Amino acid sequence: MTTIALALLLSAAAPEAAAPAPAPVSEPDPKAMTQKEIRAFNASLDRKHPYYIRCVASTEIGTLSKRTYSCRTNRQWALADKTGNQNARDTVEAMTSKATNTN
Repeated sequence: MTTIALALLLSAAAPEAAAPAPAPVSEPDPKAMTQKEIRAFNASLDRKHPYYIRCVASTEIGTLSKRTYSCRTNRQWALADKTGNQNARDTVEAMTSKATNTN
C-alpha cells in the first residue's frame, strides 16, 4: 500500500512536459486585412487576447442591406471605450461646472 502511495506521490511531483510557449504576436492592422486574413490570424489566439480582432457590423442609414464593418483588436476597442467614456465625463463636468458657476 505504501508503494502505491509513494508511486502516486512521485508521479504527481514529476514535472510534466511543458507545452511550447506560443510565438509572440505583433499587433495587427485590422483595417488593412481582409476577413479571410482576420479569421486566419484569430485562429491562433484566445478571444480575450489583446490582439484578437473583433468586427462589428453596422447597417448604413437609409438602406436595409448595406453594412459597414468596423474591425479592431480587443485592445483598440478597450481604448476607444475608455476615451469615449472620458470625453463624456469631461463634457458632463464642464456643463455642471458652468451651471453652478453662473450667478
